[in-house]
Amino acid sequence: MNRIVLRGRRWAIKAAIWLKPDTAAFVLLAVAAPCLLFPGGWRTLALALLPLIWIGNRWASGHFVRRTPYDVIILTLLVMTLVSLYATYSLPLSLQKITGVLLGVSVMYALVAFAVTPRRLVWVVLGWLAITAAFVAFALVGTGWSVKIPALQRITVMLPAQLRGLPGAEGGFHPAEVAGTLTWIIFLPVSVAIGLWVHTRPPRQRWIVAPLLVLTVVMGGVLALTTSRSAWIGTAAGIGVLVFLAGRWGKVAVSVGLVVAVAAILIVGPGRVAREIAFSPQPELGSVFTPNLESRVEIWSRALYGIQDFPFTGMGMGTFRQVLHVLYPLFLTSPDVDLGHAHNEFLQAALDLGIPGLIAFLALQGLALVLAYRTFRSTAPNWVRWTAAGALAGLVAHGVYGLTDAVALGAKPGLLFWMLLGLIAALYEQARSSRPETAEGTARV
Repeated sequence: MNRIVLRGRRWAIKAAIWLKPDTAAFVLLAVAAPCLLFPGGWRTLALALLPLIWIGNRWASGHFVRRTPYDVIILTLLVMTLVSLYATYSLPLSLQKITGVLLGVSVMYALVAFAVTPRRLVWVVLGWLAITAAFVAFALVGTGWSVKIPALQRITVMLPAQLRGLPGAEGGFHPAEVAGTLTWIIFLPVSVAIGLWVHTRPPRQRWIVAPLLVLTVVMGGVLALTTSRSAWIGTAAGIGVLVFLAGRWGKVAVSVGLVVAVAAILIVGPGRVAREIAFSPQPELGSVFTPNLESRVEIWSRALYGIQDFPFTGMGMGTFRQVLHVLYPLFLTSPDVDLGHAHNEFLQAALDLGIPGLIAFLALQGLALVLAYRTFRSTAPNWVRWTAAGALAGLVAHGVYGLTDAVALGAKPGLLFWMLLGLIAALYEQARSSRPETAEGTARV
């Protein structure tokens, strides 16, 4: 009995040492996340856990959150989230998006606070890869596949439909939203594999390269099954970025590819190419709704009307789907169709948070691109540099996707966007700490 008690005390001491504020934050967020992803009723009380995390950080380290280059921009975004409550007509409807933003910001800061050492950064990257694999698995069994391409339909009908009935996705995940989420993360496994292959010359850690490449292939297959042209074009842009960063021959390959693509478009005919890309027959109600280009242009025009009417406050997060059919009715789309967003991520940000919120959203993505590029160009270890390159390619791919589709701020898959921002900030801090010192101080990245 005494031996059991002593062993229990040892485990308790180890747990107390391990559960420092930065680690305890993950525990509290893991408890709060299911409630905040599906808010409503008693689950909304989980919001009270977020201030506990910040107060705990203040008590333990003297600051509420660890400083990052994003701080001023995120503060502006949170202020505009608060301001948007003034304009919203339905607090329960907006609450779903607001809790998503608050959870995402908290996860980002928790990730940055945890990844303060190279060893912890390795754990963060491994955790990222595990989350990526889990998302792909959920997407395979939980997506409500579209039927735009009959050849791919033969594959999707064989996939088991297990995840159904979730709040907000009763009929399964929308394939376009799955595709948009994949554009953020699809390059991370292959970029980490490249970094490990270059970084570890002895074959000590190269065994992980093969699983990462397999995961990349599976993600590419899921992306193909979504039949999202926006995501396909965005992924092509991300591939171009990754190849461009590969060095001199990568730049040559991208230049040759652009020339070949332009020549092919001119030979085939720009009009025909545009029709092939834009054509998307709108399915009947009850199946996955995907507006064609003509319908999207009409939706964008209504979004611009909404921005003109609510330029400073926005109309409230998540309310566009209801306000659209009341104030700005569509002619090409049935009013019975639930349009969750404006099919343009930047217009949707302005609709949710006003023009100041759009500026903050653009600044946040622009700064993340700069940080990722500086990390890649730094003297950090190759696996750090190439992980940043994968994050950079993902941001570019999703930015292109966001021109014609959207994963709105506060949406459930948007949690991966905030995690990506946290990963980039952690990689950037690691790159800064690994810079060679000179007589005048630490060199610039």
